[in-house]
Amino acid sequence: MAKRVAGVTEKLMEAAKQEFLKNGYERASLQTIAEKAGSSKGAIYIRYPDKESLYRSLVQPAMDDFCGLIQSTLEQFNQLPGVEQTSQMYSFSDHGFWASVDYIYDHFDEFKLLLTSGENSTYQEFLHRIVELDNQCTMRYIQASGNDAISSGRLTPELGHLLSSAFYTGMFEVVIHDMPKDQAVEHIQRMRRFYTAGWKTIFFGDGGENH
Repeated sequence: MAKRVAGVTEKLMEAAKQEFLKNGYERASLQTIAEKAGSSKGAIYIRYPDKESLYRSLVQPAMDDFCGLIQSTLEQFNQLPGVEQTSQMYSFSDHGFWASVDYIYDHFDEFKLLLTSGENSTYQEFLHRIVELDNQCTMRYIQASGNDAISSGRLTPELGHLLSSAFYTGMFEVVIHDMPKDQAVEHIQRMRRFYTAGWKTIFFGDGGENH
């Protein structure tokens, strides 16, 4: 039975990352990955049953950690009393949100792989996870605060999903376009201001304000 050799996994993963970034998921060659790692395709198959599992091993940790950051921030917000959630709605998440942007830029290659070089289904799964977390937070806020966005018809679950999906899709454009971090921060900050204005009309009506 073939044995794993120490250090080979790390070399394979680095070679795989470069191959996926260069050629994308479909055109990436396991043979090329093995050769660049100074190894063999057999060494890959000992560790990963197929190309998808090798690719996932590169992006899954970043996906999980990013979702964990988002979840932690949203749960902290939802633990506040309903009145405080309303008063702090647009300021509370700043620290957690910018921590998530920092995380993206600290793991830029992994997000580049996820967004441009991998299987679309993996990215869609990732986006769905984030949107679900976002929507759960919104619904818990509405319940805790007695907000009438749902009962008035200004918000539906479908609209919440679309808005959240559009926001995060726009946010990830900074990775797709290789934006420098300082430019990305400015871009995302303007996006957040735009969405904040829109969410105010949903939560508090046209011309309604966050009291």
